[in-house]
Amino acid sequence: MKFGRILAAVAVAATALLVAPASHAATPDAPQNEWEIESVTRPGDVWDQSNWAWDPEYPIVAHPRHGEDNQTWYISDDGTIKNKRYEWCATAVGGDLAGRRCNGSEDQRWVGHSYDNYHSWLFELGDSGRCVTHNGVYKELTLAPCERERSDQRWIIHKR
Repeated sequence: MKFGRILAAVAVAATALLVAPASHAATPDAPQNEWEIESVTRPGDVWDQSNWAWDPEYPIVAHPRHGEDNQTWYISDDGTIKNKRYEWCATAVGGDLAGRRCNGSEDQRWVGHSYDNYHSWLFELGDSGRCVTHNGVYKELTLAPCERERSDQRWIIHKR
């Protein structure tokens, strides 16, 4: 099952416990689910698409939650993770993450691996063996060899 569909299924299942389901099929242009991606190692730090002119330009950083659209993400079945505010995709640039125009390249294809039955996730760049890693508050997210036991590579996905 695709990562985006797994998240949607989790959100639907959780919602179904609270609200009676509607029997309407989703339209093709239905709005996408919006997500916030929070660090397990530093609760309150979330993926934040910056507009900073660092190297690389426009890094995705670990930033304390403030709830703005640059901390809101769309996770698609095609493996892309797109920022709501800038409409850039999370892209591997060397060993770091940065926002870039979505182009479907392999540097924008992410695979989510559930660490503990959909509570926390590892985000692997394709099948590269490199996962998104918390690198410190206000610092760019990096890619490091995937290690399931590393809490700095685990992320909780919250529906917004």
